[in-house]
Amino acid sequence: MRFKSAIFDLDGTLIDSMPVWDRAWEEFCDRYSDGPDPEAYAMYKTLTLVTACSYYKSRFNIPSTVPELCGEVNGIVRKGYAGVSAKAGVPEYLQKLKDMGVRCCVATNTARPLVEYVLDRLKLSKYFEFILPCAEFGSGKDRPDIFLSCARRLGTAPSETCVFEDAPHALRTAHDAGFLTLAVYDGSYAADEAALRGLADAYVRSFASLL
Repeated sequence: MRFKSAIFDLDGTLIDSMPVWDRAWEEFCDRYSDGPDPEAYAMYKTLTLVTACSYYKSRFNIPSTVPELCGEVNGIVRKGYAGVSAKAGVPEYLQKLKDMGVRCCVATNTARPLVEYVLDRLKLSKYFEFILPCAEFGSGKDRPDIFLSCARRLGTAPSETCVFEDAPHALRTAHDAGFLTLAVYDGSYAADEAALRGLADAYVRSFASLL
């Protein structure tokens, strides 16, 4: 598969961090709910942080403001990011793309300070021309706008741009908008492998296989 630019998701795609987010939302929900609430735990995966916190504020009748709740979640995640690693083969693959002249960016639900922190810590920042968090853009990955905006900034058409994602809903959005798509295996979406394979131009269990 040939492409001129690439848009990478962060959590679960470039870095092995979905367990950090799972634990963060479990801890958050447990603070405000009367007991374990698996349905609430799972809601965050398809929502932006602001939307998720708005949902939980309403569901659990939390008096804090949405920005305060977002800060609370980000604080938990920030601690977890101190121990996460890049997925196998990621640094080498990003270097390969850089050597080939492929322009890259990150489009993510995660807040910019967290993205910058973890990319700097893992020495991956140099591979990306820019970061575009959903919160700053104003919409999530259930709509193609963020991917289209990234492509415009990278100077390529969707058909020349590959979106790297682990989440089925985001991959479906990119696929339907005419982007090339590469699905990356993550344990958080192991049950969705068949759906991911159906949506993606390529599916990999490890970036090492792309080297």
